[in-house]
Amino acid sequence: MRAERIAKVGTVVSAIMASSCCWLPPLLIVFGVSSAGMVATLEAYRPLLMVVTFGFLGTAFYFTYRPKGKKAGQDDCCEPETTSGRRRFNMMTMNKIMLWAVTAMAVVFLFFPQFVTRLLAPDNGTITPDMNRVALTVEGMTCPGCEVTAAKTLRSAPGVLAVEVDYPSGEAAIGVEAGRPIPKEEIRAALKSIGYRGEFVEPVPK
Repeated sequence: MRAERIAKVGTVVSAIMASSCCWLPPLLIVFGVSSAGMVATLEAYRPLLMVVTFGFLGTAFYFTYRPKGKKAGQDDCCEPETTSGRRRFNMMTMNKIMLWAVTAMAVVFLFFPQFVTRLLAPDNGTITPDMNRVALTVEGMTCPGCEVTAAKTLRSAPGVLAVEVDYPSGEAAIGVEAGRPIPKEEIRAALKSIGYRGEFVEPVPK
C-alpha cells in the first residue's frame, strides 16, 4: 500500500534528520566544510523531528497490522488456498519484516547517534605529562556525538598535539608541545567556526 510505504520512508528520513545535529557536522568537517551555527539550528528542530518520526512509525504500524476486511460474499470457513492467497500472505510477512527493520533503524538514529558519529572519530592523540596543557569549557555541545565535532576541530588548531573532550562536563583538555604557548585565539576561532564557544579555565586541573 502506498500510504504504508510513505509512512516507513518518512520514519527513516525523519529519524535520520532528528539525529543530524550529531552526525552531520563531523561529516561536513571530514570534507572540509564549515558547519558554523548548524548544530544549534538542527538541535532546535530535534524534538519536532522526533515527534514526526513516532507519528510516521505509528502510522506504519497501523497500516501493517490493521485487520483486513473480507470481500463481500467470501466464505469464512471454506476459503480455498490459492496462489494469490499465498502471494498475499508472503507480501504481508515481508511488510512486517520491513516494518521492524525500519523500527530498528529509527531507534538507532534517535537514541544511539553517538555510535554513528564515533565511526567518524579521528585520532586526537594522547595528552602526556610533558605537554603544555590547558583546559577550557565548551558551550554549544548538545549530545555525546558533539564530542567528535569539538575534538576534531580543536585538533586542527595550529600547534595542538592532543585533545580530550567530555560532553557531560562540557569541558575539553588540550595539549601542545612543551615550551610552546597555547594558541588561545586560534582555538577560540576554531570552535566559533562550528558554532561553539570556548572559555579557558585557570588554573589547569590536574
